[in-house]
Amino acid sequence: MAGVGIEGSGAQPDASGLQAHRREVGDRVALEIAVVDPYRFEAEVLGSPSPFGGVLDVAPGGETQPDPAPQLCHVISIIVVVGQEARAERIRAMFDQIAPRYDSRNRLFSLDRDRAWRRRAARLAQLHPGETAIDLCTGTGKLAHELLPFVRPGGRVIGTDFSPAMLELARKSEPEVEFRLGDVSQLGEAEASVDAVTIGFGLRNLVDREGALREMRRVLRPGGRLVILEFAPPPAGPLMSAYRFYLSRVMPAVARLFSAGEANAYRYLAETVAGFPQPAVLAQDLERLGFEVGVIRMTLGIVALHVAVRRG
Repeated sequence: MAGVGIEGSGAQPDASGLQAHRREVGDRVALEIAVVDPYRFEAEVLGSPSPFGGVLDVAPGGETQPDPAPQLCHVISIIVVVGQEARAERIRAMFDQIAPRYDSRNRLFSLDRDRAWRRRAARLAQLHPGETAIDLCTGTGKLAHELLPFVRPGGRVIGTDFSPAMLELARKSEPEVEFRLGDVSQLGEAEASVDAVTIGFGLRNLVDREGALREMRRVLRPGGRLVILEFAPPPAGPLMSAYRFYLSRVMPAVARLFSAGEANAYRYLAETVAGFPQPAVLAQDLERLGFEVGVIRMTLGIVALHVAVRRG
């Protein structure tokens, strides 16, 4: 089998030379990617020429094509992109569903600590009157609200999210913020035009995390600050075990008392927290992308603030 730059659990090859590789893409979106021997690229396996303009074209009668591995890699990249889009759509639908109860559940499950976390994140953005800030994955606009006093008078706060239901609530509660429906990996701001970027409990949900971080750096001016507020596992020990139990068992069970949809949302929360990089690893990623980074852990270490200053 030729290497195509993708790994999976794999099954035993069958008689036709077809091998199935399972590639997990985000929240339970599994793709079965067909990886065939490039020297047995047969018409009966892949079917008729594809509508992709030659990506899957084969000679009549299943004759061998010269080295189709690059085309195969192209096909796999298309499949992965489709999987990422499907995952993003699932996440959007989930947040639309829980939007009316999102803030009250956050207060309940954080024991009302979420407001203090957001206030500290806003202070660490170190904004000044007349400056511009963007709050990404803004949800109902609570972190964007905390940024407003720092940019007055004359400044702007822009809140971006991909959930229409969340933004509908945000616009009602905070009319002074400019809320936009959009993709955080494709921001409309010019390069080096923003003084601060914040993102609270949203980085875990991004399909293309590195691409989004690059976009955040692009819009920040040199010396501008990116403030990331996110959950993080506490240090190893009894607290870690208790926290995992609370996150994976207690929160979904309580949420199920309200609705099955909420239980699924909080199971998703537990899974994404468990799969998120440790604060030190995220700090290294940010430094590699061109930031000077400091990390602050709060509330017994279960929440981390990354303060990343863009280098020139």
